[in-house]
Amino acid sequence: MLISRAFNSICSTIIAPSFMTAAMFIIMGRIIGLVGEEYSRLRPRTYSILFVTADFAALIVQSVGGAAAAMADTHEASEKGSHVMVAGIIIQMAAITIYCIIQADFLWHVLSDRPVRIRFSRSAVATPPSDPEDASRMVSLEKQAGSGRARLTSNIKNMLIGLILATVFIYIRSIYRTIELLGGWKGKVYVNEKLFSPF
Repeated sequence: MLISRAFNSICSTIIAPSFMTAAMFIIMGRIIGLVGEEYSRLRPRTYSILFVTADFAALIVQSVGGAAAAMADTHEASEKGSHVMVAGIIIQMAAITIYCIIQADFLWHVLSDRPVRIRFSRSAVATPPSDPEDASRMVSLEKQAGSGRARLTSNIKNMLIGLILATVFIYIRSIYRTIELLGGWKGKVYVNEKLFSPF
């Protein structure tokens, strides 16, 4: 019974949410690239690599803890495995928290049209003008191409709403799982099927 419950935890409540958070991180990086890198403190590629790496590390830690708990012969050993799983969830929560802060900072700069750096077009980077006046004119034209707020199409707005909702649910799930595992495999929260099913 203990092995089947621990295996169920690994499959349904650890692996699936980890891929969900990885997708959230990648999508947000794509949105930054579409709306404007100049509004983000991290470049889209750096953003995705950093957070997906953290999410992968959290997944590994949780999986190791879950496997240790599933193969444990004693209650004490299974509890140690659950504590390792909690460490993985905490890593994931820390990554999501930093993600939320950076996401909020990006959206604030977009909505207030306050870039953190100047955006150059690819052509400008490839052939930088030698004349200072030409460089100034190019920057001016780039700014006139549209603010980040203007680039927030309805599709991007809907995607942002979806990301915010997914982030809230993943965060709630992480808090619940932390409380659940800290109570142990035989704790009141873990054996409560009404709570286990939705989370």
